Amino acid sequence: MPKHWANNLAAVVFLAMAWAGLAGWSPIAQGQTGWPDEQRAGPFLCHADFSLAEQKPLLAELAVVEDDLRKTLGTPAVSEPIHLFLFQSKQSYQGYMQQYFPRVPYRRALYIKARGPGMVFAFRGDEFAVDVRHETTHALLHAWLRDVPLWLDEGLAEYFEVPHDQRAGHNPHLATTRALVGTGEHPRLEELEQLQSIDNMGRDEYRDAWAWVHFMLHGPAEAHEELLSYLGELKEGSPAEPLSRRLRRRMPDLN
Repeated sequence: MPKHWANNLAAVVFLAMAWAGLAGWSPIAQGQTGWPDEQRAGPFLCHADFSLAEQKPLLAELAVVEDDLRKTLGTPAVSEPIHLFLFQSKQSYQGYMQQYFPRVPYRRALYIKARGPGMVFAFRGDEFAVDVRHETTHALLHAWLRDVPLWLDEGLAEYFEVPHDQRAGHNPHLATTRALVGTGEHPRLEELEQLQSIDNMGRDEYRDAWAWVHFMLHGPAEAHEELLSYLGELKEGSPAEPLSRRLRRRMPDLN
């Protein structure tokens, strides 16, 4: 089992901020300048408490993720910058979060958005690149859509958290999904659609969410069409029929 599966809730999470007094707050707006290194990568303004020289490959990846989402999901260009705060150690990350976001539960990496620009926070741990790609996917998605069902939000982030050339056939979730199907079971889409809290997302739920996203991106054209139609309705604010119903209507033999 890949290490980040064993501790998913500590590794990947999206938080829509509703804390009193945080609306419109941001470290940048508060004048937190003087970061040792700051660089731009596509729509991301990166602020780090260490040199980013060794992170050029990762920053180059981030610079094209927005384009990947546009080609895959039809998302528009991000209209405002997204701030990416990177920390050398877990200790410096925790100290910063405790100082500026004391009411936010600890997670290994975070995406936070109040009324201002989106913000991603991560530290250089064993799964640093995975964490950064995962949370920046959340940030890009929510720069376009205000509300996304939890399972789809996490499934898309799981899909884009691996390097570009690994997404189709080399995601760690693929082997366990094949093993599941080999037993005669299938990823549980209707159950995923009922989830309302990140605390209900465990290893199996992340796997199943990824599996359905992978199916809609690499499976039959009808599945991809339904995903795009569904996202379009979410953008318009229309009551969107659940994807499970849409997919089963288009493909009665879905399983």
